[in-house]
Amino acid sequence: MKSKLILLGVCLFCLAGCTPKTKVIEEIQLVQALGYDYVNDEEFLGVAGTQITRPGEETLPENEIFTATGKTSRMIRKKIQTESSKTLVEGRIGLLLMNKELAEQGIYHFINTFERDSMIGRDIHLAIAEETSLEILSGDYNLDITVFEYLNELMEESNKEILPETNLHTVLYQYYGDGMDLFLPVMDKKKDRVFVIGLALFNDDVLVHQLNVREASIFKLLYERFRGGYYIIEVDPDTHVSVESVNASPTYKIYEDHTGIHVGIQVEVKGLVSEKEQIDTSKERNIQKIQKAGIREFEEKMTALITTFQELGIDPLGIGDRARSQIRHLNFKEWERLYPHIPIDVDVTLEIIGSGITE
Repeated sequence: MKSKLILLGVCLFCLAGCTPKTKVIEEIQLVQALGYDYVNDEEFLGVAGTQITRPGEETLPENEIFTATGKTSRMIRKKIQTESSKTLVEGRIGLLLMNKELAEQGIYHFINTFERDSMIGRDIHLAIAEETSLEILSGDYNLDITVFEYLNELMEESNKEILPETNLHTVLYQYYGDGMDLFLPVMDKKKDRVFVIGLALFNDDVLVHQLNVREASIFKLLYERFRGGYYIIEVDPDTHVSVESVNASPTYKIYEDHTGIHVGIQVEVKGLVSEKEQIDTSKERNIQKIQKAGIREFEEKMTALITTFQELGIDPLGIGDRARSQIRHLNFKEWERLYPHIPIDVDVTLEIIGSGITE
């Protein structure tokens, strides 16, 4: 009996030692966003964006920024903690920013730090700051939502309409996968607003090229199936129409024969013409004119993008990964050697499914 009591005591002691440490909300400060900016070849600036709520005040939480410079993100986090009277907790981070100058040196260190942190979710947004992350995270935007809600909503809307979907999960998949290269949206602050201004393209983890918003929206047509979006088509030098509520679907057909590897991309686009002031869309011949002009414009811009990717030796469309699933026993080293020279044909179909009322 005595031995059982001793055993029970030991078990209770062990269980008490395994109890997770609880954090009282008043004793912690939640980090909502992190940013990193280039300082020099050895050091970078870390920026932690948090918010504080004044007791008894019915106002939005205030933005509070902590910064520190160091050689590693771990060192920077420890320095930042020394500025705060509360424990900084990173489990609620929704956005990771890295400035462009830093991304041109390589971002693996930062995404690897997040990858190894089990407290951070895989659905957080990542983006490149055109100037500095400090400028974006410390901005006063005079809105009825907090800075971090504003930035996260901006990212979500741009993913729906303009840019392909990105988060930590997709970035890790692209970085570690064969036959694909990662990409991230680029943000810039102008006066009291932040804008998504393009898409940064990487070779391995180094930023090597940037698409503007119009190029990025064409890239989205090639990359993924989606609904939404807005495109302007030049019918004549003086006549432009906008195609909205786009429903797009790309299909890749890749095969190998005795002459080599062939890649064909079929992109089906359906959309609504909403601006009628420049052309009468009630006439079938004008609809056909819009469709013909749109197909020509889409194919030219898509082909130009693909040519740029091949010249840079990058594969943000993940054509190599798609080829692996369609060509049995694909020699991947041979694929990488051939990729810049493989003929890639683009075939677009555009269907105008109606017109909106804009008068």
